[in-house]
Amino acid sequence: MKAVHFQFFLLTFILMAFSNISYADSGGPLKPEQAAYDVTYYYLDLSIDPETQTIDGSLLCQATIIDPIDSLLLDLDDVFVVSNIEMSINNSNFQQVSFSHQNELLEINIPENVNTDDMISCKLYYNGTPRIGQGLTGFVWDTTSDGQHWLGVACEMEGGDIWWPCKDHPSDEPDSMNISLTVPHPLVCVSNGQYLGFEDNGDNTSTYHWFVSVPINNYNVTFYASDFLLIEDEYESTIGNNIPFRFWVLPEDYETAVNHMDVFQQEFDFLEEICGPFPFGTDKHGWAQAPYWGMEHQSIIAYGHDFTINEWGYDYIHLHELAHEWWGNLLTAKNWADIWIHEGIATYSEALYVEQLSGMEAYFNFMRNEQPAFNPSPLAPYEEMTTENAFDFLDPYSRGASVMHTLRYHLGDEQFFELLKRWAYPDPDDLGNEDGRQCRLVNTEDLKIQAEEVTGVELDPFWSVFYREASYPQLRVNRQAEQTSFEWLTEQNVPLDLNVPITINGEEYTVEMENGNGSISMSIEDDLEIDPNDWILMQDPEIIVGLDDLSFSESKNQWMQNYPNPFSGNTVVEFYLSKSQQAKVCIYDQLSNRLFTLTNKVYLKGKHQISFDKGELPAGIYYYRLISDDGIISKKLQVID
Repeated sequence: MKAVHFQFFLLTFILMAFSNISYADSGGPLKPEQAAYDVTYYYLDLSIDPETQTIDGSLLCQATIIDPIDSLLLDLDDVFVVSNIEMSINNSNFQQVSFSHQNELLEINIPENVNTDDMISCKLYYNGTPRIGQGLTGFVWDTTSDGQHWLGVACEMEGGDIWWPCKDHPSDEPDSMNISLTVPHPLVCVSNGQYLGFEDNGDNTSTYHWFVSVPINNYNVTFYASDFLLIEDEYESTIGNNIPFRFWVLPEDYETAVNHMDVFQQEFDFLEEICGPFPFGTDKHGWAQAPYWGMEHQSIIAYGHDFTINEWGYDYIHLHELAHEWWGNLLTAKNWADIWIHEGIATYSEALYVEQLSGMEAYFNFMRNEQPAFNPSPLAPYEEMTTENAFDFLDPYSRGASVMHTLRYHLGDEQFFELLKRWAYPDPDDLGNEDGRQCRLVNTEDLKIQAEEVTGVELDPFWSVFYREASYPQLRVNRQAEQTSFEWLTEQNVPLDLNVPITINGEEYTVEMENGNGSISMSIEDDLEIDPNDWILMQDPEIIVGLDDLSFSESKNQWMQNYPNPFSGNTVVEFYLSKSQQAKVCIYDQLSNRLFTLTNKVYLKGKHQISFDKGELPAGIYYYRLISDDGIISKKLQVID
């Protein structure tokens, strides 16, 4: 995982721990009672009081019945008091209904029988003190440098039900939504969608009205409130429509933000170029300074960054969160187990921008920096997952981006970049984004089917190995006198047809792989380098050298004790090989975490020495291992100050 991503989640984890936050998780298997209806519309109307840190208001939920039910099940945190609920069926008069609210579920009784295609409208009134959060975990009640209130909410990890009643599952989005938010003067309150205006209530408060004209997932519904100033611009999209650019910024950062707008514009241009038209141009491309780092809130992304450019040449928060407007908001994973669709493609968009800014070598270095560690879970398991499990176990950022990188190599640039746009816009002649018809819920299998339709390439082997298996594939390379053979080894023995890029004595070649096997003519003395640009996400290759050297030997591989030991600077490790073979020497800590790889290449039979400088390694006990065709042998070494 890239350092910035690691720091982000580490910070979020620490803040959650110190905040004592405990919410019901979002997603997971959809409850049968909730699968029986489809939400079509929400209207959220809230008063927000930063002095008492409370909210008070109502929600109107309209839903279409799929299967007959006798109660409507919504999600809402138990910290809130629900005072009254009214219901209308097929536009009848609203009537008060009974309900229960426990275990973060609202079970609302339906007063008469309902059938398929009936419409239920449910209006509920609630109030309370939302749990205080940090990062992506709930309400944030903060102040600016001049003491003004600075409010916000983010809830990707727990879902919208931590502050408003909803069907808390990624598989259902309303077709549209109204949001009205009342805040005290002089706060300006910003939310998703189109700005419909505000009204002064005459009691030192104002109500701001917003309308989301397209589908939106519940964790993206949000607001920001402070004494914002507005930077306004208009942009002509690639399809000719004018898109409102709106940036709500704190007064002290106004001039800095104005000067940074060119950076935002260039990143926006790039994403339209590779992904297709901006999906929410009818509403706006909006972003607001937030009292937390960042979040991909639809049409109003959170910008908690400091207007700086990272070492790769871009503003990480703006580019990454803006990429989610396509990968997460236009296309939404209907199961959190497919969260790579959001995070992996958004992270890979960063790599592509680095390529545009600085060229292919910078792109390759960026992707090497994203190289993920081994993860015991597949990238996209078949099970239904909650947000907590998905983010804890799947590594959707680095691993997702690395699989996209490998897919690009597998398909070639022409087909890959066409696929990227077609994932966003399936019909190349229908690029409209004004009525939400392009918004859709997808899973990993949906994207495979679409990729096969676009490219004509049969992708079952690739999908099975890179998305559904926990282990990365491994390449077995058998070097013979005049020919070298290659074999893909996978968990489920999938005949992977992924070709292998190599160099022989510095010249580039491609090994064509069919049913998991391939070969190329070359001398055993030739210098072979496998995948020099690190296109393929795989384990270290297993290299077998020469049939003659694989014959029986009366000696075994041996370690000699490093000398000096203990040591405070340099030490020498010495080993003996009973035959010519691939040998790797690694340093491990006491928890078997690999710290360094000292060497990994073909050695001739005989005795070899390697010098090891401890560098910044703290004092302690460590192990060095010789990993070869004959197995693994270890010895202990001690570092002293």
